[in-house]
Amino acid sequence: MNRTVKVIAATGTVALALAACSSKSKTPSSSSASSTPPAATSASASSAAASSSSAAPSSAPVSSSAPAGGGATNVCMVLDTGGVDDRSFNQSSWQGLQDANKANPKITISYVGSNTGNDYTPNLNAEVTKGCSTIIAVGGLMGDNVKTAAAANPKQQFAEIDYPSTGPNVYGIQFNTAQGGFLGGYLAASYSKSGVVATFGGLNIPPVTIYMDGFVAGVRYYDKLNHATVKVLGYTPPKVCTLTNCAGKGTFVGNFTDQTAGKSDTTTFFSEGADIVFPVAGSVGLGSVAAAKLAGAGHSIMWVDSNGCVSDAADCKYFIGTVAKGVEPSVEAAVLSAAQGTFKAGTYIGTLANNGTAVEYGGIKVSAKLKSEIAKAKAGIIAGTISVNPNSYPAVK
Repeated sequence: MNRTVKVIAATGTVALALAACSSKSKTPSSSSASSTPPAATSASASSAAASSSSAAPSSAPVSSSAPAGGGATNVCMVLDTGGVDDRSFNQSSWQGLQDANKANPKITISYVGSNTGNDYTPNLNAEVTKGCSTIIAVGGLMGDNVKTAAAANPKQQFAEIDYPSTGPNVYGIQFNTAQGGFLGGYLAASYSKSGVVATFGGLNIPPVTIYMDGFVAGVRYYDKLNHATVKVLGYTPPKVCTLTNCAGKGTFVGNFTDQTAGKSDTTTFFSEGADIVFPVAGSVGLGSVAAAKLAGAGHSIMWVDSNGCVSDAADCKYFIGTVAKGVEPSVEAAVLSAAQGTFKAGTYIGTLANNGTAVEYGGIKVSAKLKSEIAKAKAGIIAGTISVNPNSYPAVK
């Protein structure tokens, strides 16, 4: 169960996690806006304007080839591993780009897929050579690659999801999903009949564990508030967050593509008493859905990133909810800004306050009373009266 992969994250990404604690083809694939969209599209965490940032962008627009006044522009996206139809992170990022194209048809869009991390730099360089006015990198694992490419091409606009800005021509898009994860944990703990829930990740990196830290905090908060003892399997938050160690210990598949491993780990959690499992692992989570189907009634999944009932509508009845990132509207806003010639560097951080993260309910009925409790918790987090630090609450032993 403990297939943990150790990854050293960049300081900026770890700093966000600190705040929370306080494809398998042989060649990259590509697509354009004129091609058929993926089979399922993802939903947003709701509207999140890139200008609503808790980390202010730089004051001057970055010089680029993007025309002012909404003229024609070419925006290219480099996806992470897992494919464009992963029902999660890649898919929601591409959907945001398609939304921008729909809002402004003069924007030409395309993507290129990455099969492994070795594809990041070649893909980024190819998009620069292709003459893309703005290049959007999907995923924090591309952070160093984007930093290098941006420094080598100072007049090229870049944006990166799940990573802070690393230069005057890079727009960072991050999300404090510990806040949404907290609400997901509270929902899971409230709905669980067995008193046991579970979570596991794709990689042990801050963009993943920040979800998990929040999820555990939400369960512990539910326990404290209701004098309950709901147990969380699969992840233990760190006792202390530092810049070099903010990720806890637990179950990590080691990638975002192995659905067989996701099914196996989820089946194990079910056998250990969990009745709700929260996979923070992209398309690996589809294996969790398969496990829930086999386990039968009383077993459900908390989805991640994009609304599961939209991105995987056929399996909606297995979702208690989704801990969502506002990837789609954030990408759309950034692209529309670039097309208007108002692109700025800096870092946007999505929160509950600016709808950059949220809990969206699934196909399993949730009572009005429970929804009211979650709304109250959301208000408390925004007001700063409720902590999303899991160590603020006692753990069930």
